Amino acid sequence: MFLMKSTPVILGLFLISMYSFSQHNCQFKEYTAVYNTYPYSDANPIPLFGKIYPYFRYDGYTTLPEKKSWKIVELENDFLKIKIFPEIGGKIWSVIDKRSGKEMFYGNEVVKFRDISLRGPWTSGGIEFNYGVIGHSPSCSFPVDYLVRNNKDGSVSCVVGTLDLLTRTYWSVEINLPKDKGWFTTKSLWHNRTGSPQPYYNWVNTAITAKNDLKLIYPGTYNIGHDGMLISYWPVDSIQKKNISLWRENNFKSNEYKSYHVVGRSGSYFGAYWESDNFGWLHYADREERLGKKMFSWALSDVGKIWEELLTDQNGQYIELQSGRLFNQNMVSSSLTPFKQILFQPYQTDVWTEYWFPFEEMKEVKNVTLTGAIDVEKNRNYYDISIYPLQAGEDTLTVYNNDGQIIKKEHVKLGVRQLFSLNITVSDNEELTRIFYGNRLLWQNEDNRLNRPVKTVDDFDWDTGYGKYLRGRDLMGFRLYDRAEPYIKESLELNQNHIPSLVELARLYSHQMKYDSAFSVAQKALSIDTYDAAANYEYGCAAFRLKKYFDALDGFEVASLSESYRSAAYTKISEIYLVRKDLVQSLEYAQKSLVNNQNNIQGLQLAYLSYSLTGESKKAGETGKRILELDPLNHFVRFENYLKRGDTQALAEFKDGIRNEMPEQTYLELGTWYFQLNLPDRSLKILEQSPETPVVCYWKSFLNDALHAEDEKTVNLQKALEGKLSFQFPFREESKEILEWAIKEQPHWIPRYLLALLYRSRNRNNEAYNLMSSVREEVDFAPFHAFFAQLETDLATKEGYLKKAVSLAPAEWRYISDLTRYYLANNEHIKALETITPFYKKYSNSYLMGFLYIRALIKNRHYESAEKILSDLVVLPAEGNSDGHRLYRQTKLMLAAEALLEDDIPKAQRKIEEARHYPRNLGVGKPNDEDIDFRLEDWLDALIAQKIKKPDEQDEYLKKVAFSKKSDNSMHYLLEVLAFYRLGEKQHANDMMRKWSSVQNDPRVKDWGNTFYHTHKDKEYAFDYKAIVEIIKSIASAEFIRLF
Repeated sequence: MFLMKSTPVILGLFLISMYSFSQHNCQFKEYTAVYNTYPYSDANPIPLFGKIYPYFRYDGYTTLPEKKSWKIVELENDFLKIKIFPEIGGKIWSVIDKRSGKEMFYGNEVVKFRDISLRGPWTSGGIEFNYGVIGHSPSCSFPVDYLVRNNKDGSVSCVVGTLDLLTRTYWSVEINLPKDKGWFTTKSLWHNRTGSPQPYYNWVNTAITAKNDLKLIYPGTYNIGHDGMLISYWPVDSIQKKNISLWRENNFKSNEYKSYHVVGRSGSYFGAYWESDNFGWLHYADREERLGKKMFSWALSDVGKIWEELLTDQNGQYIELQSGRLFNQNMVSSSLTPFKQILFQPYQTDVWTEYWFPFEEMKEVKNVTLTGAIDVEKNRNYYDISIYPLQAGEDTLTVYNNDGQIIKKEHVKLGVRQLFSLNITVSDNEELTRIFYGNRLLWQNEDNRLNRPVKTVDDFDWDTGYGKYLRGRDLMGFRLYDRAEPYIKESLELNQNHIPSLVELARLYSHQMKYDSAFSVAQKALSIDTYDAAANYEYGCAAFRLKKYFDALDGFEVASLSESYRSAAYTKISEIYLVRKDLVQSLEYAQKSLVNNQNNIQGLQLAYLSYSLTGESKKAGETGKRILELDPLNHFVRFENYLKRGDTQALAEFKDGIRNEMPEQTYLELGTWYFQLNLPDRSLKILEQSPETPVVCYWKSFLNDALHAEDEKTVNLQKALEGKLSFQFPFREESKEILEWAIKEQPHWIPRYLLALLYRSRNRNNEAYNLMSSVREEVDFAPFHAFFAQLETDLATKEGYLKKAVSLAPAEWRYISDLTRYYLANNEHIKALETITPFYKKYSNSYLMGFLYIRALIKNRHYESAEKILSDLVVLPAEGNSDGHRLYRQTKLMLAAEALLEDDIPKAQRKIEEARHYPRNLGVGKPNDEDIDFRLEDWLDALIAQKIKKPDEQDEYLKKVAFSKKSDNSMHYLLEVLAFYRLGEKQHANDMMRKWSSVQNDPRVKDWGNTFYHTHKDKEYAFDYKAIVEIIKSIASAEFIRLF
C-alpha cells in the first residue's frame, strides 16, 4: 500500500492523520505537530554560479521563534519510535529507545535554522542524508518526496528522496522498522540517470548529545582531514597526549572545530556510549558500502558554545558521527594526497543498507554483526564474554582457543536486546581466538590493522603532464570546470597525445555544450588507440548529441568491450534505437545493460518503454513492478500508469507523489528525458501537468510546434512572458535547443536572458555576454542587470548596470551591496559610503549589510561610527564567518592607534582592552586565552608602558609578543621579531627576519616588512602611526568567502 496523501484532524496541539495502520507490533502514522521554529527567509534572486547553480540561497535568519506545524511520519515497534520530517530533507528527527526511554541521537526540541548548508538553512539534530556534491546538501532543509507503507514481512517503511539538480542524480532512502529486531535500517538507492560521470559524494550525518562522559567507538589507528592529510593517531593523539575518542579530551586548540575521519582498521561498525547512562548506540554496514567513519565536534570552548546557542534552545551541545561512501569528505587539496576524487559513472546505481540500534550494559564493543554486539575481556585466567543480541535466535555458541581447539560449545537461546553473558576459564598461555554463533563468526582475536598508505610519495611531480591531468580530472569531479580546464590543457601542452587528458577535454567540451569540439577531441584520442573505452564512450556521446547515429553506435559498441563501460554503452545504444523507433533492438540493449548492472533504473525504464510501445503490456507491468521494488518513489512508472489508465485517480497518484520543494524540476526532468528519446507527445503530456514557469512554457511551446499545435504554441509563448521570472535558472543542456528556438520565434529579451544564464553556467561567458548585449529593449527586471554586471568588464558600463538594478529594486539589499562592493573594489571609498549609508539607516536588519557598512566606514576612517554600528549589530553567522569579531577588533585598535597619535593614553588603553573582548552579539565565541593571537594588543600595550615610563611592564608585554608561538605567516610576526630585538636578542631577531623574507612570495610584502623592521628596530620609541595602521588593516582585510 502506498500512501501519498493524508487528511488531518485537530487533536490538541497535534493534527493526527486519519491514516494510521498497525500490523502485529509495528505501526506508522502521519500527523502534524507544532514546534517552536526559527524560520529562514530572503531568497537570493541573483544567479550564483559555481557549486550552487541552479539552486539559490536564503540569507534571512531570526532570533524570534514562531509556532509552525511540521508534517511528521512516525514509525513504531516494541523497541523504537522514529520521527521523520519529510519537509526538512527527510531527516530522521528523533529515535526514542522505548526500553530505556532515552533518545538515541539528538532530538532537537526546536527547529532553529541557521546559515550552515550549501543553500544556507540548516538545523541540528537527528540523521541527515547528503548526496551529490557536498554536505549539507541542497535538499537538507527543504521538502522531499516521500511515501509510507506496510510491508509483507510486518515491518513498516518511510521512503524519502528527491532529484539532485547539481548532478541530475536521484537518491532515495527507505527507513525501515522491522517488527521483531533490535535495529532500524536506512537503505539508500542512488542512481546516476545521466550519461555523464558525476561527482561522488555521500555522507550520512548523525547528531548525538555531547556530554563529558561520551566515548566514541571507532575502530581505527589514525585520522585524516578533509585535505587528506594525516592529523594524528587514533584513539590517542600523540601530539596532544590525549585520548581523543573521549569527547572531553578534545579540549585543545579551542579556536578550531574537530573533524576526524578515522581509518586504519578493518571494521564495519562505529558508535557512541555514555558511561553515566550505561547506554549507547551502534551503526553497522558492510565495510565496502560505508568506508568513511567521521566525527565532527564544535570547539570545546566558547567558540563552540555559541553554536549551541545558535542551533538549539535547551537541548545542549551535540556532535556528529558520520558514515560515508569514501574515506574522507575530500576537499580540492585532498587530490594532492592518496585520497582523491572519484566519479559516479554513467547509469551507475548504488544500493546499500545501514543498521542502527541502541545497546546497554556493555562499556566496550569488540565487534558487531547482525547477530549483535560482542565484548570479549580477558582477565587473569578467564574471559568475560557479553553478547547484546539484535535478533532472536537459537543456535550453538562455539569458542576456540589459540590451538584451534573447541573449549566451549553450548546451545544458546538469544532474545532481542537481552544481554547474554558467559565466563570462560583458561589455562596459562591459553587465549581465545574465535567465537561462532552457528555459522556466523562473532569475534576473532586477530590484528586487523591495515597497511593502506595515508601519505603520498615524496617525489611525485605535479608539474608533469600526468600530474596536471590528475589535478584537472579531480576538479572536474568537484564540478569546478572553470578551474579544471587550464590543468587539462596544460597537460596536453606537455603531451599532446595523452589519451586520458584528451578524454577529459572531450568531457569538458560536452559539458560546455560544444559537441563538435568534443567529437573532434575524442576522435583524436581514437586515432591513437582505437579501443580506448573512455575515448569511445565520449566519442559516442558527442556523436549522439550531433545526431550522427552511426558514429554514436560505433563508439558505444567499441566501448562495450570494456566491462567498466559496458552497461553505460548498452544503455546509450538502447536510447539510440528507441530514438530511431527500432524497438526490438532498443529492448535487446536495455536488457543487455542490466546484465552487470541489474539496478540500472535507466535501462529498466527503457525496457518498460519498449514493451509498452510494442503493446506487451504484461511485460511492461512486470518491469514497472521491478522498478518500484527498487525505487518506490519512481515517477516514471506512475506517469506511464496514468498514460495507460487515463483516469483522474491515476493522475492524482502520479501528481501526489511529487512533494518536493521544486516540483516543476521533477516534471522537466522526465519531460526532457522523453524528448531526448524522440517521444515529444509524452514529453508534452507530462509538462502539461507541471506548474507553469517560463522555462516550462517555452518547452511546451516548442513541443506544440513539433506536434503542429499552432494555437497552443502561441498561448504558451505568451505565458512564458507572463510567468514569474525570479529564480528561473536554466541548467539542462537539453534546454539550449528550446531557448534558441524561442529566440527565433519571439523577439523578446526573456529567452535571451535565460539562454545567457545557461551559457554562463557552462562557462561560456562570451556567448552569454553577447546574448545579453543583443537585448535592445528596456528591461525592468533587476536580476537581469545584476547578472549583466557580472559579465561586464568595462568598469563604467558595469557601474551603469549595477545602478540600474538598484533603481529597479531600491528596497533589495543585494543590489546596494553589489554597487557598494564595486566602489570599494575600485577604491572609490566615498562613493561606497554614500551608496550604503542611506540604505542601511532605513534597512538595518541585515548583518551582512551591517558588515559591508562597517567596511565602508573603516575605509573612510569613520571608526567611531563603525564602533557604534558594531555595538548594535546582531549577527547570526554563517559557519566559519568570524568577520564580526575581526571588524570589531580592527575598529577598536584603529581607535587605539588614533588615541596614541593624540597622546590620549587612557583612551588608547581602554580601546586596546576592549579589542581583547568577544562581544556575544557579533556571533563569534571566545577561544581560550592561550589560543588567541594578542601580539598586536600586547605590542601596543608595550608602547604605552614605555610612554608612561614603566619599563618592567613594557618588558612583560614584549615577552608576551616574542614568545607567543602564534602563526609566522601574518604581519603580526614582524612585531614578534621586533620584540626579540628590543629584548636584546638582536641576532635571533635578525635570523628570524631573514627567514621570514626568504619565504615571502609577494615582493611588495617582503619590501614593506624589511623596511618596517629596519626602520623601527633601533628607534627609541617605535610607535609609527602609518605603519601600525597597515598592520591593523590586515586583521579584517580578507573577507569571509564561501567555499561554494
